[in-house]
Amino acid sequence: MLTRIMRSPLLSTTLFLSTLGLFYLLKLMLSGELSTTTGRIYCALFVVPLGALWVMLVGMYNRRNPKDRINVWAVIPFELREVDEGQQWITFKACRNVYLYYSTCLPIAVGTVILLPPNAAYTLITFGLFGLGQFLVYGLTLWKYSRV
Repeated sequence: MLTRIMRSPLLSTTLFLSTLGLFYLLKLMLSGELSTTTGRIYCALFVVPLGALWVMLVGMYNRRNPKDRINVWAVIPFELREVDEGQQWITFKACRNVYLYYSTCLPIAVGTVILLPPNAAYTLITFGLFGLGQFLVYGLTLWKYSRV
């Protein structure tokens, strides 16, 4: 169960959304719309527990799977674990579908950002939905081709 959670695109999606939220809080603090004290409280209530949970999950996973360790500061997404030719083919198909998704949705996202009033919230929501779509396309493609 822990292996499926740690290798799941759902974890990447959660980290992506938390990063977007953190940038939005930073923008509010820098513009003066949110006091620095309140911003620090939000960060402490959100970022610190999420980071602690991440380190705890990686530690548990590495203890249970010493031959397939995960780096806490991993740069390469966990989904790109290509052990054999079958997994390489599935990853190829998933990355191809994500590329097609980007080539279709990027002009739509740019048009949305240009047409909406200049507001950081609209831009973050647009790119948040854009990123969620990427994880959704990747995860659904993995699920489709991984079923046996």
